Amino acid sequence: MPLSDTDWTAPGPDPRAALVIWSEVVAAALVAGLPPDRFGAETDRSTRSGAAEELAPLAPSALDPPPTLTVPARFTDRVDVTLWDTTEDRRAAAVLFVTPDNKADSDGALAFAVRAAALLGAGATVVVIDALPGPPSWATHLHSLVGVYPIARRPRNGEAPILVVHPERVDGAPRFAVWHHLVAPGFPLPTVVVPVRGAGHLTLDLEATYLDARQRGRLPE
Repeated sequence: MPLSDTDWTAPGPDPRAALVIWSEVVAAALVAGLPPDRFGAETDRSTRSGAAEELAPLAPSALDPPPTLTVPARFTDRVDVTLWDTTEDRRAAAVLFVTPDNKADSDGALAFAVRAAALLGAGATVVVIDALPGPPSWATHLHSLVGVYPIARRPRNGEAPILVVHPERVDGAPRFAVWHHLVAPGFPLPTVVVPVRGAGHLTLDLEATYLDARQRGRLPE
């Protein structure tokens, strides 16, 4: 499993393109064995430049009343997989890949954490995969929002953090069930449990999905 800076730098693979390939394999793995008439997986590979280009400005005449003020916006790249429960029209689970843009600055890290927290607030199980070098600043923001990533659980010495959070209610009290995984450089990624209401506990073999993705594209070894 690539965890060093040199694995992801030129002339190596483009990190975002590699994550997109990986997300496609994860999407297929999530729905394998699930009833196709109830569950489906979708991938989101949005870029911050693409999101900005889609927002055409409104004509001045349409702004009635005009805005009180305008402030700069910070869009971020995203590579996500969403597992949909089509019978209830809701997100059952989401796998979020930390992108280089999410590690570029504090605003990018905060945007990632807010997205994860919003999914948790909507009742979806969230899996976070951070396989890129650099400090996981998103973890600090996420902990401040939902309290699931204390400092004692943060990675050290190049470890890759994998996080699974499942919203649940026990004896009437809501809580988050949390699984932390830290992968040392050179060691395989874990197989994680993904609790999904209506489907039991799915298992997602991250190492197997990465190896599959590596066969499909130019990913680090």
